[in-house]
Amino acid sequence: MIRFLIIIFLAASMLVCTSRNSHAVEMTFQFVNDTERDLSLKLYSRGETGQHWPGKTRAFSVRPDTAVQQLKIDCTEGEKICWGAWVVTQSVSGQISNSGTRNTRTGTNNYGVGQKNLRQCEQCCQVCKAGEMSQVFKLASGAESVDAK
Repeated sequence: MIRFLIIIFLAASMLVCTSRNSHAVEMTFQFVNDTERDLSLKLYSRGETGQHWPGKTRAFSVRPDTAVQQLKIDCTEGEKICWGAWVVTQSVSGQISNSGTRNTRTGTNNYGVGQKNLRQCEQCCQVCKAGEMSQVFKLASGAESVDAK
């Protein structure tokens, strides 16, 4: 019985030591929304976790403002994290349908890796590090990329 308890204790100790190597740390991403509209933004892990911040079906809102806006997340140290932002736009064609409504077209302007993390953008990625603050990413109207301050 004592031998069994020692084995359990050693196994539990190994799990604790392993989990310490990949513990969550807090990191801050910084953005300036230099557009005239609210932007939706997500952070995507490019590591093993495949995590999304704030969640798989949610997004942060970055309001139009020249002030730096910060997003703090918990991530695994050493994990590569990329951001994607977007705004959904609607344009009215001027044509009125049979139902009496105007025809509209919906489009999406993407920044960084985009709404679904499908675009390439190495300058939009950071490595998670405890207490780290990313560079300030400036999202500008008419641009589909980003300027780093």
